[in-house]
Amino acid sequence: MSSITEIKYNTPSQPRQLRLDTTTACNARCLSCHRFLTKRKGEMPSELIEQILNDVSRWHKPLEEIVPVNYGEFFLRKDWFDIMRLISRKLPNTEITLATNGALVGQETVMKLCQIPQVRVINFSVDAYYDETYERFSGLPKETIPKIRQAMAQIKILRPDIRLKVSMVFDPVYQTDLERDLFEWYWQGAVTWNPMLRKPDVWVIAAASAGRPDKKPVHPVALPCRSIFDAIVIGYDGKISSCCFDAGFVIDLGYYKGNLLGSWHGPELTELRKTHNEHRRGEIELCRKCTFA
Repeated sequence: MSSITEIKYNTPSQPRQLRLDTTTACNARCLSCHRFLTKRKGEMPSELIEQILNDVSRWHKPLEEIVPVNYGEFFLRKDWFDIMRLISRKLPNTEITLATNGALVGQETVMKLCQIPQVRVINFSVDAYYDETYERFSGLPKETIPKIRQAMAQIKILRPDIRLKVSMVFDPVYQTDLERDLFEWYWQGAVTWNPMLRKPDVWVIAAASAGRPDKKPVHPVALPCRSIFDAIVIGYDGKISSCCFDAGFVIDLGYYKGNLLGSWHGPELTELRKTHNEHRRGEIELCRKCTFA
């Protein structure tokens, strides 16, 4: 066994993942979502999206992964397909990963998605097995679930190279152990087989506290957070984040000014990583209340 104090991360020359907060709007009201902890609401201007993509396209090494949404539902944007085509054109060597609740993924949407060759992963957030739990948890109608299965079947035919995942944010506050197990059983035939994990791509994700007033860590977390050494997020208004759960962008990391690598190696993120690597994350309010590491 190793000590927590031995765990430190190095900062890579560039982020592995870029998430664009293209919209904060969502048609679901998932109980575990951190979007409701903030009043930030907006849509990223198409001009800013193109500026960011032009910037990233000039990197010496291609960006590994881009996610064109952060906490919102990407398909609520009327120009979502235009954005996807723009990403495909500007970043031809970057994989696109999408997370969606699936409520708007019908046949036409699937046909368009499958035209984008860089789409490599689509994660459907379902979060429940029972219809009653699903409707209470997400605020979406139970008819969404068979709609998701139909979309996944269509994608498998049109683009068998796309990795299809389903996920459940699990917490005994929301679901029972039995529902978790049934969820894994129900979806195992619909998703993609993950050869690395040697199991179907059904993901049960522990609900991190991440500053939620209804969920606080019992034991203080000292481990440095993986997220701030791996990904960077640009808000709809250009505000910078590097946190999986900072929906309100409360950690001040400045604004995007046309040089994303400059922000990645800038003083704000450098100091944040230093604090985590020195196991002093408790000095940061959001990080002190978060269980993710």
